[in-house]
Order: sequence, then C-alpha cells, then structure tokens
Amino acid sequence: MALILRINNIDRTDHVKWDSLVVTEVLSKEVDRLEFQIMKTPAKTIPSVNDDVELEENGTKIFGGVITERNQIIKGGLLIAYDIRCKDYSQYLDRKVVVRSYTNVTARSIVLELVSIYTSGFTTNNVAQSTPSIGSIKFNYEQVTRCLTQLADQIGWDWYVDADKDIHFFDSENLSAPFELSDAGDKYEWDSLEVNNTITQIKNSVFVRGGEYKKTIAEANAQDIFVGDGVQKVFPLSYKYDNITVKDNTTVNTVGTDQQSNPAQVDVLYNFNEKFIKYTTAPITGHTVKVFGDAYIPIIAQVRDQISISTYGEYQAAVIDKSITSISEAQTRAQTELKKYSESVYEASFKTIQTGLKVGQRIRVHSVIRNVDKTFKINKITGKVRDSVSMEYTVYLIASGQVSFTDIMVELLTGNKKNITIASNEVLQRLEIFAESAVMGDSVTAQRAVGPYKWGPDPNALYWGLGTWG
Repeated sequence: MALILRINNIDRTDHVKWDSLVVTEVLSKEVDRLEFQIMKTPAKTIPSVNDDVELEENGTKIFGGVITERNQIIKGGLLIAYDIRCKDYSQYLDRKVVVRSYTNVTARSIVLELVSIYTSGFTTNNVAQSTPSIGSIKFNYEQVTRCLTQLADQIGWDWYVDADKDIHFFDSENLSAPFELSDAGDKYEWDSLEVNNTITQIKNSVFVRGGEYKKTIAEANAQDIFVGDGVQKVFPLSYKYDNITVKDNTTVNTVGTDQQSNPAQVDVLYNFNEKFIKYTTAPITGHTVKVFGDAYIPIIAQVRDQISISTYGEYQAAVIDKSITSISEAQTRAQTELKKYSESVYEASFKTIQTGLKVGQRIRVHSVIRNVDKTFKINKITGKVRDSVSMEYTVYLIASGQVSFTDIMVELLTGNKKNITIASNEVLQRLEIFAESAVMGDSVTAQRAVGPYKWGPDPNALYWGLGTWG
C-alpha cells in the first residue's frame, strides 16, 4: 500500500478507515492537521492522546504530529468507533511562553534563539541563511508559534514546521512549485480550477500606532514652552520626561513629584503619568518657562501605496501595537501590510493527484480560456484518500493578503498582550504544585474518677453543696 500510517512508530495502516482520513497543510497562521477514524475491535489497539502519528505517501512523510483529541462514537447498533484528530509538531513548540525583546538583529538569529531556548527536539535546517534585520520586536508571554508568526508578518515571510520537526522560515517569493497550471490541464482536474477576485479587504494607506521611544530634547529644541501670566500654575506637557529640567527664564527650578513631594520644598511638582507641571507660585508675567529632558515620544507612522490608491481609491487601515518601539519597525510593519493588502485579493483553487506541492510555494496560473495569467502562493493543501493507495489534493492559492477567521480570533485572544509593559527588573513569583501524602496517628487514655457515686452515707456518696449537676 502506498499509504502508511504509524502510531508511536508502529505500523497501524490496517487499523485506519481510509475514507475518513483527511490531512490539511496550512501556511504560518494555522497548524497542519490530520483526522481519521478507527473502528474498535478486540484485535485493534486504540491510540491515546499524546501519541505520535506519521503518515507516508509513496515513501515520503507528508504528516508528522501528535494526537490531540480522541472522540468515541457509536456507528450503528453496538459498534464503537474513534474519531482521531492530530495536530502537527507545533503542539510541542508551544509548551513554553516567550518573554523577550530584540533590537537590531536578523530574523534568523531570533528564530534560532527561540528554538534553542524555548523548545527541544526541533531542528532549524530550513531557516533561511540570509534574512532581513529587525529594528525591534517584543514578545510578551507569547507561545513560540505566535512569536514565529509575528516575526514572519513583520518582514512579509512565512514559516511552518515539517513532519520531521524541522522549522522552515523563508521568503515565499523565492520558492517555486514544481509545475505550472495551464489550459492543457495535465497537472490538475480541468474543471476544478476556480479563480476569484475581490477588493473587500484592500488596504493601501496604513497607519501604525506603536508604543513610545525615548529621545533626548535639549533646551534649544524644547517643545514645551510657556509664557507666564502671573496666574497660571499648571502647564500641560506634550511628552512624558525622564531627567526633566524646568527653567523659568534663566533660573533652573527645583522639581518634585506630584502627590509625593512637599510643595513648600520645591518650585515645581511634576506628574509623569498625567503629563503636567504645577508651580507652587505662578511664574511672573512675561517669564518664559521651558521644559526639556529625555522625552517619551509616541510612534506614529503612515505608509501609502500610490499605485494602488490611483487604481482603487484610498482605503485606510490602522495597526495598534504598543510593542513596536522604533520608527523603522513601524514603517516595516506598515510596508508589510501594504505588500499583503494593497492589491485586490485573488483567490484560486484546484484539485490534483500530483505530489510535490508544499505550502509557501509560488505557482503560476496561465489560462487563456479563463483570462488569467498570475502567480499565486499556495497557502493551504487538503488531502483525502482517493483509492486506498493514493491521495487527491485540493490546493488553495492566494495572490495577496487575506484576513481570515483565524486572524480575527487570534487578535481577540492575544491582542491585549501587545499592551503589556514588561520591566527589566520584574520579579517572578513562582508557585509549584505537587502531590504529597502523610500518615498521622494519635491516642488518648481515658481517666476514670473514683465512683460510681450514689446517694447514701458511704464515703463515695455525693452530698449537697459538694458537687454540681452535669
């Protein structure tokens, strides 16, 4: 048989109900999955969750992963079956969360460090040798797969983990499919090719609102300048400052902290969070007040695609991510968004029994009949058993970015992590939970008083006034 399924390295090919088997390979955003069914009989070993699973086609491993779900079902009468659902080895990538930031390093070095520190058993043979540099990127308690996806998104690359636990991190622009699609139709089922075009998700003018970066502002370049009127004491500031200096004409004022310092002992109270200074005595009319120091400046960038705007009109969008801490990173992020979404979305799909196609590959669709000549990226492949010995694949293509349901859910579930501020001197409070047993025993010796007592003249008699009723 051309198809072989192994569970924990043991051949279980004869156990599988092959018409139930479906394998799905997805690029970057989602994980690869395998589903199949096993009918329960006394001769069959039913797999358990966390078992390793491998699927081979003609000697080539096309899936490797772990069983994550096992659901028992009734198949008519008393016959029991098990629906088995598997996830690729990214299940093991996500055992730890990453709290780390990087500045001015290559994407490759980040991938290698993440895999080395936060995972075990994975290789990086297919991480591109030459990758763009990253201005800055920060991971706030993110799982490794999310870190790799965010890193790839920032530079417009893709990634996945293959059936041998090797990480592929690559520029899909340089990865070609082994064949093209034409009107000859010899590589695919002729009537299965569909091509769709939409502009519902177009973005050609992108704002990026990041966090803040620190810049030293000298007195000569001060932005916060005020003129006293003898009455005003509170002055709102444009920025938050470290190492703040306040000058009243040529006099350097003493600065205290608002709500903490004694106003009688300083000239000015400074509120960092609310961005204002408050004089204890209003500056004299005509005096110039200057505020300067190490300013925290908000990162706001906009990138526009003029060609797309002239073709479709302007479609604006915004990316809010406080983990962005440099202008160059904000610009790169905006450019990546434009690269994905500034053109109308072309989608295509076809069915084939050809092997060798992988997610991330570029494939040309050249059809005179369909009036299309465009290069697409393979972003999803679904395989089903065709005749018990081979697979039929449905291949999904995309020519530009697409916001999927997965994107929406990931943003809802993890987007708030981008607003966390991680201090360099944080202290981890760790609580470890473990099982422990103990055996305890105790004994008590009962003491009995002289007695029993009774009414009468004998020595053990109870007399009035010498005892109490219980």
